Amino acid sequence: MRTPLPRSRPRALARLLVALTLAASGLGSAALGAAAPAAALGNGPTPNTSPAPNANLAPNASDALGNGLALTPPMGWNSWNTLGTGVTQEQVVQTIDFMAANGLVQAGYDTVTIDDGWSENHRDGQTTDLVKNSYGAMQLYDAGGHPVSGTDGTGIDPTSGHLIPHPGRFPSRTVNGQPVNGIQYLSWYAHSKGMKFGLYATDTYTTCQGHPGSLGHESTDAADFVAWGVDFVKYDDCPYGPPITGPDGHNYGTQGEGRELTRSIYARVRDFQRALDAASAAQGRPRVSVSVSAQPVHTGIPHLLAGDDPARTDPVVVAAGNPPHEAPGYAPTGVWCGQVANLCRIGGDRGPDLEGVLYNGQLRTTLQYPGNVRPGSWNDMDMMFAGWQDPYGLWGTTDTCPCHKPMTLTESRSEMSVLAMAASPLISGADFRSPENSRHTQDGYTWSTGITPEQLAVYKNADVVAVDQDSLARPATLVGAPPANSTAPLVLKRPLAGGDTAVLLVNQDPAAARTVSTTLADLGLTGPGYSAKELWTGSTGNVTGTLSASVEPHGVAMYRLKPLPVTVPATVVGDGRYHGLGAGGTGGLALEVQGTCSAPDGSVLDVNTWWWWHTSEKWTFTANPDGTVRITDDCDTPTQRHGTLTGPDSPGGAAWVLNRWDPNSPHQKWRVEQNTATGALTITNVATGLVLDSPQTAATSPVVLSRPNGAAAGQAWSLLN
Repeated sequence: MRTPLPRSRPRALARLLVALTLAASGLGSAALGAAAPAAALGNGPTPNTSPAPNANLAPNASDALGNGLALTPPMGWNSWNTLGTGVTQEQVVQTIDFMAANGLVQAGYDTVTIDDGWSENHRDGQTTDLVKNSYGAMQLYDAGGHPVSGTDGTGIDPTSGHLIPHPGRFPSRTVNGQPVNGIQYLSWYAHSKGMKFGLYATDTYTTCQGHPGSLGHESTDAADFVAWGVDFVKYDDCPYGPPITGPDGHNYGTQGEGRELTRSIYARVRDFQRALDAASAAQGRPRVSVSVSAQPVHTGIPHLLAGDDPARTDPVVVAAGNPPHEAPGYAPTGVWCGQVANLCRIGGDRGPDLEGVLYNGQLRTTLQYPGNVRPGSWNDMDMMFAGWQDPYGLWGTTDTCPCHKPMTLTESRSEMSVLAMAASPLISGADFRSPENSRHTQDGYTWSTGITPEQLAVYKNADVVAVDQDSLARPATLVGAPPANSTAPLVLKRPLAGGDTAVLLVNQDPAAARTVSTTLADLGLTGPGYSAKELWTGSTGNVTGTLSASVEPHGVAMYRLKPLPVTVPATVVGDGRYHGLGAGGTGGLALEVQGTCSAPDGSVLDVNTWWWWHTSEKWTFTANPDGTVRITDDCDTPTQRHGTLTGPDSPGGAAWVLNRWDPNSPHQKWRVEQNTATGALTITNVATGLVLDSPQTAATSPVVLSRPNGAAAGQAWSLLN
């Protein structure tokens, strides 16, 4: 299953474990016999209540993408990284409560998934645990009951019956007067909090941690999962067995035994997905989404793959072709996984180091398979380590293994940013529990693995989540050439719905800050300019050429660019008339000389009630020979004589009027552009590039110069006459 494993786990077993399954959304655990209908249990709100497409039809579609599920990347939590195989019902309840109480569910993280280890080591058709051979594989038999190796694709699975939730860690409960098993109880509890529930299974004889798998038991397990109220299944692939050398002399490594060798991962996942659809239709329950956690290391054995395996004829697989010594429907999963599942692991297991999601890690892989990203199909870059704290010891004190070093706050932001740009599921492996519930004691030390408020805020950044969940469903692409080495910076861009563009500047260097830059031309953006919001700091500005930032080690700068409206020189320039100017967002307050025309020379400006006869609120726009504009008021008094609008040197400084006109002063020159869609004017000072702004909305509020911000209402001026 997944690494890192608890330090007490035998190294031999760790070597045999192929890779932990992805934590997607979940399925409910298996019941002993038929489970009561969810409605009878009072399961609370059903998360996926929209009618399933073609719900009354037989589930014989060629892929899973017509199931109407996972239209945006799923978000939630998986038990493995923090709790491993020791996960308990109590811990999952604590997690559900924490997520509901701390804004995670509201932010979109609505699915809790239990990973490997939730079941007994045998089905209810047996009284003893699975018999395994020396390779850790389940022992298969011939028709006479004799043990066989299964490496020729033959062998009989002797197990039967239903999966059994571990009674000690997932005890049975009573809900609305009815007994339910411990997994079904958690499904009910999650639903009662408005959440979804996910469960782990595998397409092999055993799970990655040696519990019964679902191969050959698809109909039974699917029916149980649906009856238990499971919404999401993380479907793993962990074949055990000896290395196999083919007739071609090639060493294929460990690829499994029996049916694991004659049926592709593609086919085995499709079998289970169809079994889930059939169970949902039979029970009148919502469909279940499926996450494939098959590790790309598995390549299959071509000469043993059945001739009628559906991967051989799938047009997507056929078009992609297969490298030598690889069977169709195995690696790479990014080619075909979206045909049979909603989520697709495209790389191996990750640890708490940021390099796992950077270019030499899973980012490069997911960039290779953009065709697998669309509503209902997502490349999965594995569970998030943002906010994860070492559960194997007190990091830096009782455990100093670099493999357990938690990410810094900067690295957590970077991990989430890369996943959001890739449209990857946001499924956390951090400990979403209170400090009290997540307390550990070892070697005289006591500490908590619970997520900190600062790290929790990373997950709840609504702007970054919005990029991940964008409805256009197009993933990021690399801007420019691939980075020359593992520390070189890189730039990603992602088109968003509504014409926006997300841009990520990444500093891959863990030791030094870097300036990372790109241009509108490099981004393929042809508009005259774009407003830019940095999604982690909230800072805003406009971009007309270069987008650049100094980025801290292993950090990112993430921007959302919006096209600035098309502007033209304002029609009021040179018309010889005086106009009132209303400040945006003020309800029609007009630009005026503060104190009216009786104010002294050099008076500042404010906004006030518009009176058409107040000459202190009227302005004319005269073209200068150099193409700039002089703006003057209509006052003609001993103190105010057609004062010229003048700008300060720095942002926030007040604009004022001077009776003196200096044709050589850029502070008295302006560019006046008009939005062709709204008619609003933007008035920009030539000396500083700052724009005329009414940042406050009350009468007599000062008028200043500010940095351009397309979202600032006070920078849009309308003609009042």
